[in-house]
Order: sequence, then C-alpha cells, then structure tokens
Amino acid sequence: MNLKEYIHKAVGICGVSAGPFGGARVIEALLPVMRELGLVTIFEDANFGNVQDLFDQNGNLLDQAYVRRIDKFLNELLWMARALRYGREHLPA
Repeated sequence: MNLKEYIHKAVGICGVSAGPFGGARVIEALLPVMRELGLVTIFEDANFGNVQDLFDQNGNLLDQAYVRRIDKFLNELLWMARALRYGREHLPA
C-alpha cells in the first residue's frame, strides 16, 4: 500500500441513512481511520438523513437547505485541498 499517496491530502466525509441522523455515527467512526492514513479531514461533513425523502423520481434534490450545506462542505474541501497542496509544494516535509 502506498500511504505516501494519502499524506496531507484533504478529505470530506458524507453520511447517508434512512433514519434522521444521516450517518453521523459512521462519520465519527471513519475520522480516526482517515487520520491514520495521513489524510486531513475537513471541519464540515454532509449528512443526508431520511434519504428516501430527499430526492424526486428524477434524482432532483427536494430540500434546498441541502444546497447551502453542500456548498459549505465543498468550499471547505476545496480550501483545505488548496492549502495542503501549497504546503506539500512549498514547505519541507
């Protein structure tokens, strides 16, 4: 396994569940695994609870509140990825 490929790379975790908590426990359980691999987890996560009620037949999101949440999630992921890339390219290991 090439762990060096994972060191100082950004990762965001999304949780999906049929219940109300959107995989919050699985996200919590995955955080130490991501850190052990050398990945840097962002501060936001995306939880899709009651996923069976979130999309219409065409896959369109029904609750627009998720758009703002996912936008925040993706912006944080991009920021962290850019910051870590800068660090990998300009700072000594």
